[in-house]
Amino acid sequence: MKINSKFALLSISVAVSTALGLNVAIAQEQQTNADNSNVEVIQVKGIRSSLNQSMELKQNAPSIQDSIVAEDIGKFPDQNVAESLQRISGVMISRTNGEGSAITVRGLGPKFNTVKLNNRTLATSERGREFDFQVLPSELIAGADVIKASRANLAEGGIGSYVTINTARPLTSPGEHIAGSVNAKYNDLAEEFTPKISAIYSNTYMDDTFGFLFGFSHIKTTNRIDAHETAFWDNVQADDAQRAPGPIVEESGNTLTSGTLWYPGRAQYMTDNEERTRNSANLTLQFAQSDDITHTLDVFYTDFDRDAFSNGMQAPLHRDGFENVVVSENNTILSAHKNADPLDGLFQTRADSSKTLAIGYNILAYNGSWTYQGDVSYSKAESEPRLEQYVPNIINAEGLTDSDYIIFDSRGSDVINIDSSIQWGDPAGVKAHWNNRNRDELEDKVLETKFDVSYAFDSGMTKSVDFGVAYTDREKSLNQYTSLRSQCGSDAVSTCSTLLDLDDSLFSINKVSDYLSDESGNFPRNFLFINNVADYISAMKTLSQDQTWGDTELLPNASVSNTEEILALYTQLNVEGEYSAFAWSGNIGLRYVDTKNTSQGFAIQVLDVSMDETVQDDGELITITTSEPTFNEANTSFQELLPSANISLDFTNGFFIKGSAAKVMTRAALEDVGVNMTVFGTRLTEYSRSQGNPYLNPYLATQFDLALEYYQDNGNAYSLNFFNKDFSNWISTQTFVQDSGFDVDRDFDGIDDWDVQETVTQKSNRGGVKLNGVEVAVLHYFDYLPGWLNGFGIQANYTFTDSSDSEADLFEQSGVMSPGSGVEGFSANAYNVIGFYDKDGFQARLAYNWRESFLIQRQSEVGGGLPKHADDYGQLDFSTSWDINDKFTVNAEIINVMNENILEYADVPERVTKLQYAGRRFQVGVSAKF
Repeated sequence: MKINSKFALLSISVAVSTALGLNVAIAQEQQTNADNSNVEVIQVKGIRSSLNQSMELKQNAPSIQDSIVAEDIGKFPDQNVAESLQRISGVMISRTNGEGSAITVRGLGPKFNTVKLNNRTLATSERGREFDFQVLPSELIAGADVIKASRANLAEGGIGSYVTINTARPLTSPGEHIAGSVNAKYNDLAEEFTPKISAIYSNTYMDDTFGFLFGFSHIKTTNRIDAHETAFWDNVQADDAQRAPGPIVEESGNTLTSGTLWYPGRAQYMTDNEERTRNSANLTLQFAQSDDITHTLDVFYTDFDRDAFSNGMQAPLHRDGFENVVVSENNTILSAHKNADPLDGLFQTRADSSKTLAIGYNILAYNGSWTYQGDVSYSKAESEPRLEQYVPNIINAEGLTDSDYIIFDSRGSDVINIDSSIQWGDPAGVKAHWNNRNRDELEDKVLETKFDVSYAFDSGMTKSVDFGVAYTDREKSLNQYTSLRSQCGSDAVSTCSTLLDLDDSLFSINKVSDYLSDESGNFPRNFLFINNVADYISAMKTLSQDQTWGDTELLPNASVSNTEEILALYTQLNVEGEYSAFAWSGNIGLRYVDTKNTSQGFAIQVLDVSMDETVQDDGELITITTSEPTFNEANTSFQELLPSANISLDFTNGFFIKGSAAKVMTRAALEDVGVNMTVFGTRLTEYSRSQGNPYLNPYLATQFDLALEYYQDNGNAYSLNFFNKDFSNWISTQTFVQDSGFDVDRDFDGIDDWDVQETVTQKSNRGGVKLNGVEVAVLHYFDYLPGWLNGFGIQANYTFTDSSDSEADLFEQSGVMSPGSGVEGFSANAYNVIGFYDKDGFQARLAYNWRESFLIQRQSEVGGGLPKHADDYGQLDFSTSWDINDKFTVNAEIINVMNENILEYADVPERVTKLQYAGRRFQVGVSAKF
């Protein structure tokens, strides 16, 4: 890690400020000049008190924002912080196997949202900048702010929002406090109970001048995820008598003799058994060396392990010979009869192990009218995700004959129905075939130092002036390992399409009778399971006559390292005053950002393409010859000036009008600015090439916000927000298919007469993206109802976003519905409705979150470069608790009450690419505080 003179000077400035004995105060606010937008409240009880605190933060914030406050110490509103944030207007979440993992704000995905822990960057276990909320235990969180309108004193990067998540502080609530909870979690698909335990201890000493807080959380979760997916979408011409001898008819019965027909190359059926374990701890020490002097030290650590094994099978639907074909009006092959090729077992290990450590020291100083704050932090994350795929062939025990067949039919169903003469549930028919093992080594290190100064004026319109400097040094690296050389066995023995037998004892028949039980149809439900991966690997080593089979080796051209240095300077003027009809306040500022990026890695070139002569069944595989990896380095830099202005008009009767204007930026994703290039996906006569672009400029936009807010004395609150973002620079994914320039002999007749196609994926800069939207939010208590009914309340919000991309590639291709000019990731409509009850120690919350369908990728990896969409998704959650007494509370929670599924499709809904059920999550437990 490089620590240059800029960091040294900033560190010295912090040390000098301490040595001079400047009057220091508790450093629990988001920044010196962030006013009260990061106020920590840990003595709040109940849903209503929590909501009232959130509304107070929103009302008094120096720019447009929303907040969530813990109901009590160790009692954040949901099991997952992301799932709490989705209750805020404009916030939507993405899920990993049913659990919230990342946020989208106003249609802008995770990479557009700056998420901080105690206003510091937390190193991530992901390849990009996205914050993974799965590593963050909600029990250790005191509150979170989602700031939607930029200010100069906020770190740049959050075009969507600036989110700061706050842990508790001991000096905020003097004295001894103990809180803990013990819960049992249950997933109705996995049918297993697992523990969730957390505790927080806080105390103050030396006349409340020294504070100590320690919290820990342990959670173990067992999940089952059932899924159906399709892959390798491709097309065939209706008049191609070799590939589609027909007959071909439309659903109406009319014969079809021409046109491009699209079909799924693979139909996949899989069930994952997943275990997650997360151990987390945080420590906070505070020392007030005088009435005004306080030092704060934070330490946060989390160890997160996810281990999932997927049993399943796949049916190859891409071979020549489509007969008895039925197509839709969109020219999708809905059903067909084909001569059978071997079916495939589909066994996959998806695992990840990550560790994250964050240490931060903060000092805040007052000296008369001057305020100084220094902050130094270091964060490191390491992770090792693995994807291992074991794909044996499945045929009948007596072998494969010309009379064997496979029939597929997706009419009226999201799951492709399969009928085949091959017995997919018979271990005697399993033969060795294709395998691949991949693992990544990811490391992220972040060093940040900040120094902020504010001067407060005694009178006049100028309330204060702020200025500061920040320096960040971040290094993120990826080393990728693969077993590419042993995918088809070894040099001695080839396992691809040679039908070498595997011992029957390695496999058993799936006894999980409720696989995709909510879906009707005749599709594989009792397919084969692999009994033990280690035994399977041992068998493959013996069969291939190579004990190194499956060993992974470094793939240099897929490995990359990025170093990013950021220097930021800002100044901000805070003003206030009164007019005859209202009081007003606001700020205007300018932020300067200098970013330097160094990318190091290896690149390769494709030298030759030929058929794999060991596979002569319709020429399934091509062999790619590439150059040796060559070291490459790219150095780039850019500078930006980011002005901002915010205004708030308080009409002293509960009504507020707030406005904001700013130029904002988000840097390119770190995984996109590498010099690495990979070649993959060889199949039939095509392959794919993916490469980074270190010369990408950041996303840049001008944004405007206008809000009307109304607050009543009883806590009711209503707001209407309009927002506009106009991007002068956008980063788009370009995926296109082109002639590679290579020909191969697919028929093995000595003539290279088949063109090899190359699918290229890369990032580039352009403009043309705009979005406009409106948010409506309501918080209403039914205090006027008689008796026990006055404990009811409702919180609801609705977000409409209109996006356009005038320079988008409309992807005009025969038989494909264009994704249009909409922007990836944007749902036009989304809403949340939360009904709650809070009275006499009893609380209940019923929350429904809904998001309209949206475009995931304009040109995706599902095959043929087809667009990919996510279908509408709505989820109902329920939670309740009862205070037995002042110390003990029992609670219960159900996540995904209606057992909703995630559905993704290509350009039209009938081309389903993923259907996934993660089941319901239940939790019961007891919490205590002393």
